[in-house]
Amino acid sequence: ETGELLHVLALACGARQIVEVGTAIGVSTLYLARALPPDGRIVSFEIDPERHAAARAYLKRAGVLDRADLRLGDAREGLGSLAGEFDLAFIDGVKAQYSDYFDVLLPLLRAGAVLAIDNVLMSGTVAEGRSDGHWTDEQIAGARAFNERVLSHDELVGTLTPIGDGVLVALKR
Repeated sequence: ETGELLHVLALACGARQIVEVGTAIGVSTLYLARALPPDGRIVSFEIDPERHAAARAYLKRAGVLDRADLRLGDAREGLGSLAGEFDLAFIDGVKAQYSDYFDVLLPLLRAGAVLAIDNVLMSGTVAEGRSDGHWTDEQIAGARAFNERVLSHDELVGTLTPIGDGVLVALKR
């Protein structure tokens, strides 16, 4: 569901340049890359070498590796090296670092760009405001504060969807 949403969002905004935080094994990267034109690219950051290698192999088999710039390293450091404007950004990295990613990504987005952030409901605990034993009260409070920060940001208009584990979708004004 989340992959299909990302694909539609990329098509809807006419994305040519995408940045992703948290490649994992490349599933979301694949959905985004398939929405790009032949000369488009997705820059994706992954900190885990095994996942990075798995994503490279997966995207190669899928025939979209030529559109993917897979970077092994901490996105908080790598994002600062990016130049130009991006049409879409997708955050699905370390949950406690979402604010760090957001602070660096927002200035990289052009007016009209889409920002999508995954797992913002944390198994429903963020909506309920209480722990389920997996997520701590501190993590839940942090996620709620982050969601509120993004949704009330004066450069964005957005909404939180119940797709997957919650995807926050915003448009940069």
